[in-house]
Amino acid sequence: EAAPFFTTGVWLHPKADASSNIGRRQNMMIRTTITDIKRYFCQGRGIEQAVDFINNNDLAALEPGRYSIDGTKVFALIQEVCTMRPEDAPFENHLRSADLQMTLSGDECVGYCPVSRLEKFGCYDAAADVQNYTGQADCVMRNEANKSIAIFFPEDGHQPYVAKGTLQSIKKVVIRIDMEYLNSGK
Repeated sequence: EAAPFFTTGVWLHPKADASSNIGRRQNMMIRTTITDIKRYFCQGRGIEQAVDFINNNDLAALEPGRYSIDGTKVFALIQEVCTMRPEDAPFENHLRSADLQMTLSGDECVGYCPVSRLEKFGCYDAAADVQNYTGQADCVMRNEANKSIAIFFPEDGHQPYVAKGTLQSIKKVVIRIDMEYLNSGK
């Protein structure tokens, strides 16, 4: 069974070989806190825009829906959903954007597995920029409400809405950041 490894805010697959990434940029899932997210602003302005939205809005008071931050390039989705058993929660990824996720209320866990090790389920929805998958999580992270942040890149399969015990309603913010606002450092 794979064990999660946590180093400077990034969860690594146990077989990750850091030396293979020397000299080339590669995105990896980021796991951090709202107080430490600033260290990742160097990844591009989209992360800073997302954090500004979080810090400058009363997210608990916002109704579920979509909120523009920078047109279609950076936008927030306020969600109120019920958690699911791990076997019922699909994995997903996004080809054109990264997800910055933070649970606002309730207990939520999120599974993680590289998409290269998951099985595609259904067709890619280009309008929503989402592909679903089935598979097993390498690690499952518990989101501490209003503190934990995760950023998932296109190669990161993520399994949101996983229950920690009893199924319950949660509220969360998902901020989609176009990869142009990350890779190019804009």
